[in-house]
Amino acid sequence: MRRHPTPTLVWLGLLSELTYLGYVLLFPLPLYGNASRPYDMEQITGPRHWMGVAWTLGLLALYLTFALALTTAQSTHSHPSSRWVLFFGCLFGLTLIWLYPVTATDLFQYVLRARIWVVHHANPMRTPPAAFPDDPLLPFAGEWRVSASPYGPVWELLAGSVARLGFVTPLSGAIAYKIVAFGGYLACTLLLYHAVRRRRDGVVSMLFFAWNPLVLIQGVGNGHNDLVMLAWLLLAMVLQRRDACDSPAFERSLFRIAAATLALLTKVSAGLMGLLLAGESLRDVPPRRRIALLATMGGMVATLVLLAFAPFGLPWQSLSGVLEEIRHRYTYTIAATLRLGLGTLIPAQAAWDVPRTTGQILFLGVLGWTSVRLWQRRLDLASAGFLAYFAYLLGGASYRIWYPLWLVPLATLSASPLIRQHTLLLCLTSELSIVFFYFVWRWLWPQASWLHMHLLVVPWQFGIPLFLPVVLRARRWPTKDEVAMPRAGRDTHDGRRCGRPQPPRLLQ
Repeated sequence: MRRHPTPTLVWLGLLSELTYLGYVLLFPLPLYGNASRPYDMEQITGPRHWMGVAWTLGLLALYLTFALALTTAQSTHSHPSSRWVLFFGCLFGLTLIWLYPVTATDLFQYVLRARIWVVHHANPMRTPPAAFPDDPLLPFAGEWRVSASPYGPVWELLAGSVARLGFVTPLSGAIAYKIVAFGGYLACTLLLYHAVRRRRDGVVSMLFFAWNPLVLIQGVGNGHNDLVMLAWLLLAMVLQRRDACDSPAFERSLFRIAAATLALLTKVSAGLMGLLLAGESLRDVPPRRRIALLATMGGMVATLVLLAFAPFGLPWQSLSGVLEEIRHRYTYTIAATLRLGLGTLIPAQAAWDVPRTTGQILFLGVLGWTSVRLWQRRLDLASAGFLAYFAYLLGGASYRIWYPLWLVPLATLSASPLIRQHTLLLCLTSELSIVFFYFVWRWLWPQASWLHMHLLVVPWQFGIPLFLPVVLRARRWPTKDEVAMPRAGRDTHDGRRCGRPQPPRLLQ
């Protein structure tokens, strides 16, 4: 494979495309998208368990092909062309536009909440779907029918603009928002290409995002708006990386903060990266200008927030959905498992509060530590962001299988092999958690309790990505590349020598 990387990469791309095409033929969006309610894989497959087996085997094949593609792209003889990576990434995305979202129904909730604004002329950030019992799309709300939108005003403005074009039915709306997600995927891919194209591992880095099965299936196949949020964040990071050898410009810092603010106003989870980016911007300006930059950034952020919330009223009156999502959700996490276990030993309220509070304290500790290391130039921005989000996923109370999407671009930019191993394994275990939900729980062990399933899913979902790379690394001798640390003063982004020291790559 390494002797002939380009032909091998093409063959692997074709094999992946056949798998994605098989998924579309198995669960076509035009067939199931016209139904009066959403369906998941269990409801579609019914007694045809072979369909679930085919989905699982397809996932294994996709990740195996992806791993072989990464190995091929590391060829020392001749690097494959990035054009093939971009070509197949676009082909995969266009194919998955027609896949029915069998593992999440958020796509149809985008359509429903846009209808609240466009059809019913109400504020989706304050009004839950249950306020319109006659809406034919109300069954698509599921458990969120009494909750306002958990997304930011920038996303609601974009979703409303799509709905105003007439895409307000389940099928047409799902296709429209999938095209939006595909646009976010293309933007992320091109921004990452711009950031890594001069690096020695540039093709591998771009491949790590563009061909990642979780990015494609959860991002484009399920149409999650996380790709739009990530596009804004990557824009902020790419602006930060430009002219790395020059003194950071005051104006460029403002552009970065503006992009990060738009990401936050798309989805609140972008706030972690926004905080780190703001801290780095302040660090890189002379001390005498920090107060002026901080005041200017604050004024610009306030202006963008007021402009984005203008169609929806005062900002603090439109945050109920966001706050409810943060405060009142417990899904398959370490904290959720502890809550279920403690519920039999201590009062219910304490069992609810103790794991959540403990996880928040640990996360804030990691966030503070990474912020200090970033300020001291001991961590680069991508590695600091990865640590913050990884700690948030481990210590948080709520988890969805597409949340590793947040880590993939950061692992791409970090270029740390260990970070990429953690990320790749978390993507794999998250997607394969479907084995526990549909095979173990529904078919093999239907009498299992919530605690039983948490005890199965959580160690699988987090334990393998957290510990396996560390164990494997400890059991082998380091290579010459791992022993040789990069010399201070070299900028690995564009190959030029810079005046300021380069922060060491995390865990390299």
